[in-house]
Amino acid sequence: MNPVLSSPLLGIVRGFSYGYAALFAFGFFFPFLFIALSLVPMGIMERVGTSRNPSTLVTLIVIGVVLTVTYTLLEIVRGQVLERMGTVIDQRLTRVCFDAFNRGKAGGEGSPAQALADLQTVRRFLCGPSLSALIDAFWSPLFVAAMFVISAPFGFLILGLVAVSGLASLATHYGVARHLQAAQRCDMEASEFGLAVSRNAETLRVMGMLPWLTERWYALHKDGLGWRSAAQTRAARISLVPRMAQNGQMVIVYGVGGFLFLEGQIHIGVLLVVLMLMMRAQGPLQHVITNWNSFQSFALASRRLDALLRAVESAPRHLQLPIPQGALAVTRLIGGPGGMEKPVIQDVSFVLQPGRTLGIVGPSGAGKSCLTRLLVGIWKPRRGTIVFGEQDLSHWNQDDLGRFIGYVPQDVEFLPGTVAENIARFDPAATSERILAAVEDAGIHDIIRGLPNGYATRLGPGGHTLSGGQRQRVALARALYGNPRLVVLDEPNSNLDAGAEQMLGRTMRSLRDRGTAVIVVSHRVSLLGFCDDILVLNEGAVQALGTREQIFARLPRFRGQPTAPVIELERAGASAA
Repeated sequence: MNPVLSSPLLGIVRGFSYGYAALFAFGFFFPFLFIALSLVPMGIMERVGTSRNPSTLVTLIVIGVVLTVTYTLLEIVRGQVLERMGTVIDQRLTRVCFDAFNRGKAGGEGSPAQALADLQTVRRFLCGPSLSALIDAFWSPLFVAAMFVISAPFGFLILGLVAVSGLASLATHYGVARHLQAAQRCDMEASEFGLAVSRNAETLRVMGMLPWLTERWYALHKDGLGWRSAAQTRAARISLVPRMAQNGQMVIVYGVGGFLFLEGQIHIGVLLVVLMLMMRAQGPLQHVITNWNSFQSFALASRRLDALLRAVESAPRHLQLPIPQGALAVTRLIGGPGGMEKPVIQDVSFVLQPGRTLGIVGPSGAGKSCLTRLLVGIWKPRRGTIVFGEQDLSHWNQDDLGRFIGYVPQDVEFLPGTVAENIARFDPAATSERILAAVEDAGIHDIIRGLPNGYATRLGPGGHTLSGGQRQRVALARALYGNPRLVVLDEPNSNLDAGAEQMLGRTMRSLRDRGTAVIVVSHRVSLLGFCDDILVLNEGAVQALGTREQIFARLPRFRGQPTAPVIELERAGASAA
């Protein structure tokens, strides 16, 4: 199928075809109004100059004012209609683009920031002056026809100037496309690098890295400036002749008109009309040439948005499945982050029954966090199955599944909002009872009491700063919101003291008693005392799997020592197999 005909973005814009068609037809009247308006000065010169009649002058002035007001109002109406259409297009696309990019449906091209920037670029074009210029350019032949009516030499003159401008426009398009693509790529890399530095500015400043990082960012920024400067230079060279013709068109018109006047073919007052019509006819094409970046940016943004929308359209539509009641069964699981040839997780299998807690241990780099990401659906398995509640994980709608899963990642960040909003996962239907229940389950009343505004304390950039341990405990409350059926905790005690760790253990025991399946990754054996089963992972493969007593019994050094340092358990993982 033709990719242009199957363009989702074009399909959305096609829904406004009647509106754009009306604007297109609307543009037919602008040339006639302008031609009529340009005849007023000539009438004043010819009629008033010879008759010296004040009433004739007043009449022509009134006609000119009426034409000017009408022309201006029509331009304002067209601008408002375009703006409203652009707003509706934005409403139809914004949520889709934001949601799709944060679900990883972009095919690896760009970022969420790029998607939103592309959306704004498309919106500005579809409701801005560039589209108006294109419409006006289509009706420019009416001005050419008017010039031929006045005098054939003027008609051929404007045809030549328009042809030069059109060729320059095409040459600019093909001459700067590669440069602009490279400039946008460099700008995006510099923006992403700058945001990464800003997020970690305190740590980087302490380690004296900012001078080097500043130079690295400026190098990326400078590359973008270089490509953009090269594009502007090439565009300026291509448009040199059209600009010279434009700047000298007054001399050209009066020169040609002078010869025609001397031969008696035209009146001298016609020159002013010809000059006005020529400038108006070339205006849209000159706008295209001088603002070519906007057209090129629109083309690139449209291509990226089309790829995103196609990914959304091709995504499977899942049925709403019932609340998962059964075990979590993992069979021959192989997977890892996208873009890696060798998968991190190699043939992992286990079954976790409701009401049991599985502890996952292993040395650094063993694939523990990678396994948790696969289990909660962040990454898709390359092979194998993950069945939760008698349904394969891939069969679930991710939003529906998320209500039954609680997840605490290694690196905890909160979104701009209050503590209550973050705990409630920004659920618009959240109730105080459900938020308080999550706080009670996580045992973080002491943290809430210590906040300056309690549950209304704002978190995120510019908000209250929580310590590492506080972030983990508030993230635990967020994970427990809504009474999930599966809770996955990735190093939830890495920043906790002994008292907070005991509180975490009591939470795990409470979850087990209510029939919730819990998976916890930990480097501390003390937390493993709250686990029913233990999985020892090494190099992405299962080295040992069994109940806590069985695993400790197979490691003689840990018999009767459930609180021994976990590092010894990790070192012995390979031999335990």
